[in-house]
Amino acid sequence: MSDRGAPLRLGMAQGAERWFLDDRPLNGGDIVQLCCSGGWLTGRFECDAGTSDAPTFFFSIELGAGRVAQQSLVLPKGALLRRP
Repeated sequence: MSDRGAPLRLGMAQGAERWFLDDRPLNGGDIVQLCCSGGWLTGRFECDAGTSDAPTFFFSIELGAGRVAQQSLVLPKGALLRRP
């Protein structure tokens, strides 16, 4: 794992467009960490395979008393990510 992370990039693998992190393809459901201004946020990477549509980052916010709010963000190309 890189402490600094690497930029999310779109590339080609096996004849189809894929999202990459550190020259390794990302798959839907992979757990990654997103670099935010206050630190690293852990969540799940999701994308539509074979499209160049922006992927989505899903994460949870603890609300207390065992409650959780599921949230998501659209990831732009170049977002800094790392594998935990």
